[in-house]
Amino acid sequence: MEDQVFMPIWERTNMPAGGRPFPFLRVARGCLITMGLALPVTASAWTAGGSGGAAAATASPDTHSGPYRGIVGPVGSPEPAPEAPKTWDRALPFFAQRVIDKGYNLPNPYDIGYSYYDGYQRYQLSGLQVSAGGNPLRGADFVQFQQSRIHNSSNQVQMGAWLFPFMNVYGIVGNVQGSGNIDISFSSLTDLERFFGVNIGCGGRRPRDACSKPIKLPTQHASYSGHTYGGGFTLVGTYRDLFFALPVTYTVADISMSDTPVKSINIGPRVGWNLRLGHGLGLLTPFIGATYFRTRATITGHFDVPIPDTDGQTERLNYQIAERVTGYWSGSVGANWTINRSVGVLLEIGYGYNRNNIIATGFFRF
Repeated sequence: MEDQVFMPIWERTNMPAGGRPFPFLRVARGCLITMGLALPVTASAWTAGGSGGAAAATASPDTHSGPYRGIVGPVGSPEPAPEAPKTWDRALPFFAQRVIDKGYNLPNPYDIGYSYYDGYQRYQLSGLQVSAGGNPLRGADFVQFQQSRIHNSSNQVQMGAWLFPFMNVYGIVGNVQGSGNIDISFSSLTDLERFFGVNIGCGGRRPRDACSKPIKLPTQHASYSGHTYGGGFTLVGTYRDLFFALPVTYTVADISMSDTPVKSINIGPRVGWNLRLGHGLGLLTPFIGATYFRTRATITGHFDVPIPDTDGQTERLNYQIAERVTGYWSGSVGANWTINRSVGVLLEIGYGYNRNNIIATGFFRF
């Protein structure tokens, strides 16, 4: 019942006035791309920081000419001194100095961020095995678990770095909590009686008419918690003010309702527009996109289910069931605000029939 984990988490770039984005692929002349960090499950961008150039100095008049040396003629004209070459003093990203030498700017290379996820996801349950009491599990096609809508929330911390001027890599660790209602049905009262070995009047040669009809047990509530970890990479770029990103995140979750780890993959292409706010307010990037989220898990547990016509008697139903998300794709819309080279925030809303969520992220670059 793992979400996305997150999710999952985003990248940002911030291009100052006078700066130029770094060219990512020279497929067509003028195609420029700048790269930033991503958080699970989503993406925005920031183009690299300040201009980095020293202010042009003005040369003093030639003090070796003029009347003091007995030379007749005008003194030297003031001219700007050449700008000092910029030097990249960080270990990452690789090939950064080549980029700087071409006149492009890069953001701070290291980052740490926090992300909060809250959302609902539909899951399809299949491959059910059940047992009563302490009996071993066995296949049971007379028991059906309906499609479930699960609520997930997650907190994650991400640490990353630019490996290349066009790619950021990161690792994540966090926790996850979830809950949801699960509907269970038996094909008939007779099957329920045989399964639990109780007498509810459906045995013998002439069972009552109600014994052959399907029966839905009262809705059961399930909850779980656990820890998540994983990693991924993001490709982020700009063409003029057009922004695009492709984060790919793989996560593993150890949760209380599963005997095996829950493994998930999250891919979230995004496209947006960079708006320079001016007056030290940084860069605002509204964006739209889509999220591909896929996960499979084997969930185990039990319910104490009330038995009809027994004056409140309950029996323990043990189960093991395969779980997968219903519908891998959903839409997303949001905005990233890069306040400066070091600080930024992001807010994203996911929408769709099978999934809806909200993600809030803050990050620091150094």
